[in-house]
Amino acid sequence: MFSKILLTAFILAISAGTLYGGKNDVEITYFGHSTFLIKSSSVSIITDPFNPAVGFPMPDVTADIVTASHTHGDHNNISMVKGNPIIIRDNAEAKGIKFVAISSFHDNKSGTLRGNNIIFKWTLNDVSFAHFGDYGEDELTQEQYEKLKGTDIVFIPAGGFYTIDAEKALSIIQKINPKIAIIMHYRIDPYGLKVLASLDDIKKIIPGLEKMSKTMKISKSTLPTKTKIVYMSIE
Repeated sequence: MFSKILLTAFILAISAGTLYGGKNDVEITYFGHSTFLIKSSSVSIITDPFNPAVGFPMPDVTADIVTASHTHGDHNNISMVKGNPIIIRDNAEAKGIKFVAISSFHDNKSGTLRGNNIIFKWTLNDVSFAHFGDYGEDELTQEQYEKLKGTDIVFIPAGGFYTIDAEKALSIIQKINPKIAIIMHYRIDPYGLKVLASLDDIKKIIPGLEKMSKTMKISKSTLPTKTKIVYMSIE
């Protein structure tokens, strides 16, 4: 009888892990601007760490890997991240993850205003991610589209001025057709660069924008079937 009880408990534990997540989960935390912590049970990645001038509270964060889309201070504050992380600035492989660097421009004038930008794409626990950095082009090139179409989760700027605005972001999201699009690089009063569009401004352009918590967990099996466009709390 005791053995049967143990066996039943073991089966229930496996079922709970399958239904409610576990080692295949990916946790996403937003700190503001374009900085996210993407973490699995085995690796942690920070994207485009900002500097104090951006105006968001500075996080106390440790990671294995840092991606930097370009060298401007609000996306390249590597010293913010503890743990002696591996820095990714181009095509690379780190901790078993292949990072694909997709070339782009920081502006819609072929980089003559603000230089180059890298869109990073990678896969973690079977979920594909793309972080647009400070993407500033009016629309995707065919090469960019071919590499990005069908990506599961995209982090895309929507605040305008230095990058694309909400209208262009929405157009790109509709073209790529990800499972989840997380907007970034905008103002959340009292935080953020004052020249960027506010979250309220963006809500007027992107209908049905859904609020998520500061940290959320996802897995391949829990991704929505239709594109969901969201913003994440920073508190």
